Amino acid sequence: MSMTRQELYDRIRTTSKEAYILEEMKRLGFWGDSEKPTLAEELINKQARLQKELSELNQKQRQYNSREAMLKEVRLERMKASKEKQKETKARNEEKVRLKAEKWAETQKTNIIYLGQEVSEGLNNTTSDKEKLEKLKLPYFENIVEFSEKINKPISELRFLAFQRSVSKVNQYHNYYVPKKSGGKRLISAPKPKLKHTQNWIKTNVLDKIEINENVHGFVKERSILTNAEPHQNKNLVISLDLKDFFPSISYKRVKGLFLKFGYSEQLSTLFGLLTTHNETDKLNVDGEIYYAQKVDKETGKTNRFLPQGSPASPAITTLIAYKMDKRLEGLAKKMGFTYTRYADDLTFSSDLDLKKDTKATNKIIGSLLYFVKKVVTSEGFEIHPDKTHIMRKGNQQKVTGIIVNQNTENKLGIDRQTLRKFRAFLHQTAKTGWKVDKNAKDKKWGIHPDPKQAALGFASFIKMVDAEKGEKFIQKIKSIPTAEDYLQTDDTTLVSQKTEEKTLKQVETKSKESEQEIEKQSDESDWWDIF
Repeated sequence: MSMTRQELYDRIRTTSKEAYILEEMKRLGFWGDSEKPTLAEELINKQARLQKELSELNQKQRQYNSREAMLKEVRLERMKASKEKQKETKARNEEKVRLKAEKWAETQKTNIIYLGQEVSEGLNNTTSDKEKLEKLKLPYFENIVEFSEKINKPISELRFLAFQRSVSKVNQYHNYYVPKKSGGKRLISAPKPKLKHTQNWIKTNVLDKIEINENVHGFVKERSILTNAEPHQNKNLVISLDLKDFFPSISYKRVKGLFLKFGYSEQLSTLFGLLTTHNETDKLNVDGEIYYAQKVDKETGKTNRFLPQGSPASPAITTLIAYKMDKRLEGLAKKMGFTYTRYADDLTFSSDLDLKKDTKATNKIIGSLLYFVKKVVTSEGFEIHPDKTHIMRKGNQQKVTGIIVNQNTENKLGIDRQTLRKFRAFLHQTAKTGWKVDKNAKDKKWGIHPDPKQAALGFASFIKMVDAEKGEKFIQKIKSIPTAEDYLQTDDTTLVSQKTEEKTLKQVETKSKESEQEIEKQSDESDWWDIF
C-alpha cells in the first residue's frame, strides 16, 4: 500500500531518513538474509532510536516552553486585572474619604461631637427639658445651631473657645497675680474679648435669670457690702468665716451639673461648662515657640478644670452653686438664734445672745455653731479657711466685709477710725508734693494699687458708699491735689500756676469719674475692696 507524502514525512520524522531507507530496502529484499545485522545497520538503527528519543524530548520541551509562556501570559493578565482592580478600589476609597470629609465638614458646621479628652462624653445627648427651662424663665434652644445663631457666633468659633487642649499655642485668658490684702498672691484669669463676650451672654441671659437667696449679697444687683453688713449692726456677737479657695474649689463637673439641673441638654451643659471654666497652664518656650501646657493633678493624673477668678460669669455661678449651702446655713442660723449673710467667700453670723448671762453656755453655743457650719460647708464641697475665723463680741470692734457695724449708737455703719486717720495723713502728706508714683516710698502709697491717686480715689469711693458726705469731701480733696510735675519751683516756695491748676483739676475730675465707674463695676465683679 502506497503512503501519502505527509505519512512519509511523519515516519521519517519519528526515526531518521537513513533508518527509513534501510527499513524500506529490507522490505523490498535489497539487504540480504543474514541473521546478524552489519555494523552499518546497527548504527543506523541506534541513530534512529536516538533520533526518536530526541524528537520526543523536543516535543516535551516545546510543551514545557509553551506552558511557561502560558503561565507568564496568565500572570501578566492577572497582574493587569489586579492593577485595574486596585485602581478602581483606590478611586472608590478616595471617593468614600471625600464624601466622609464633606459629611464631617457639614456636621462640624451644624453640630459639636468632640471637645477634647475627658469632657466629650454625652455630647450626643442634645435634648433639653423645655418645660423645666420655661418654668425657670430661661432661654430654650432646639439645638446647638439655634444657640449659635442666638449668640451670633459660628459653631466653629464656639468649638475653638470651648475645646480642651492639653497643649496649645493659644491661651484664652490673660493670667496675672495681684497681692492679697492679707498677704500672698491671688491668680486673676481675665478672658480675652471673644470668650468674655460669650461669658457675658451666658451670665446675662441665663445665670442672672435665676432667683438668688435673700441672704446672699455678693455680685447681686442692688446689693453690696452695705446690705451685707446692715443685718449685723449692734449685735452682741458677730462671727465671720472665710471659704478657702472659693473659685478654684468649684470644678468643671459642678458647673456642668448646674446647667444640667436647669434643664439644658448634656451637650449644651458641657459647652456652657467649658466656656465658663478653665485649666491652669504652664507657659513653655520650645525652640522659640510659646506653648501653653495644661497642669495635671498629680494624684488623679487628670486635668483640673475650675472657675477662673476674673471671668464675668464666675461670681454668678458661685452664687448659684452655693444655693443649697446658703439655704442650709440659713436654716442652721435661725435654729440657733443667729442671722446669716454671705458676701462672696465671706460668711457672717450674728446674734443678740446675752454674753454676760452665762459665758460657758455662750461658748458652747458658739462652738456648736462653728462645728455645724463646718460640717455643712464641707458636705457642700467647700472648705473653711482655718486662719480666717473671727469671733467679735460687743465690747470690741465688730467688722463685716470691711465695715464697722458697732461704731456708734446711731445704728449707722462706719469705717475704722484709725484707718481714716491714716488716710487723712496720707492725703495731707501728698498735698505737699503732689501725686507721684514711687514704689520705694511707703508714705506715698495707699493700699496695693500701684497708682496712689487711683488707690485714694477707690478708697474715697468706698467711704462714700458708707458715709456719702464724708466720702465726697475726701474725693474733692483728692481732686484738688495736682501731680508732682505740675508743681513749679520758685525761690520762696512751691506754687502752682493758675493755668496748670485748672488743667490738673479737669484731668483729675475726668480720671476720678472713670475711677468711680471702675470701682462701681468692680464691686459687682470681684473682691474689689482688696485694692485698699
